[in-house]
Amino acid sequence: MSDRKCWVDHSGIVLDSVDGFDVIHCESCGFKHIIPIPDEEEMTRIYTRQFHAEYKPLMIQHQLEDQQWYDATNKARLEAIEKQLKRKGTLLDVGSGTGFFLNEAVKQGWEAKGVEPSDMAVEYSRSKGLDVEHAFFDQECAESIGKFDVVHLWEVLEHLPDPAGMVNLCRQVLNPGGLIVIGVPNDYNKLQKILVNDMGEKPWWLTPPHHINFFDRTSLERLLRRLDFEPLRHDITFPMELFLLMGKNYLQEPELGRECHAMRMELELNLLRTGNSAVLDKLYDSLAEAGFGRHTVIMAGKKD
Repeated sequence: MSDRKCWVDHSGIVLDSVDGFDVIHCESCGFKHIIPIPDEEEMTRIYTRQFHAEYKPLMIQHQLEDQQWYDATNKARLEAIEKQLKRKGTLLDVGSGTGFFLNEAVKQGWEAKGVEPSDMAVEYSRSKGLDVEHAFFDQECAESIGKFDVVHLWEVLEHLPDPAGMVNLCRQVLNPGGLIVIGVPNDYNKLQKILVNDMGEKPWWLTPPHHINFFDRTSLERLLRRLDFEPLRHDITFPMELFLLMGKNYLQEPELGRECHAMRMELELNLLRTGNSAVLDKLYDSLAEAGFGRHTVIMAGKKD
């Protein structure tokens, strides 16, 4: 039987242990996360200077190499948001990174602003003329930044000591009828479990303290409902684990990672640029129904 552990107000069955951290399925939070949870001071140190400089030093280079794909997929996401909102409007990108999504939003006619703690990412974004607040999105920032029709968070909640607190801050800055759009890694999914339990891989998605929380569609929707949002749409991104099952083991041969990513980009670009986005949507809807996908993406409406 698996061990059950408690830490402060968090308790649950231990799923994995790595580098001095345990991953529990937390009974009070309703989602999986590590314990102990790093404090705010540690997070500030990591994400102000360390993250892009040390852990993702080639991020901007790779994004520039892949810009056609970023532009196309960001445009598709913005079109889905506009369809749900029924218009363009004001958009806040929390954790805007190097600004590729923010830039596409501006190109598509949105009034868009970013919030980003990383020195390097803010410098790059501002060099492109983007409106980016150099800050963590905290209570002080939320009170000063204004109101928006859409708040977008991509690969943000998995890094935070208090994801519920972040969603509440987003609710605070949303206009009535506004939307929150959240994309998080879909970890502990069925394909990952096959690779670990049946094929002997280690759970490679565990990278504490950088990834604190682990969501899937059910746990993310549960969190949003608890915080007075109504989930309206669910999407996924390409299940990269398929490449591992096809023998392209980018975990053991990291140079294969870019090769696999290039194949995924080619699939999506070929369908998008030929006007067959509906085919891509149908493919991904089928994968989402099965619980597959590297990211789970939820669009939810603010309850007034």
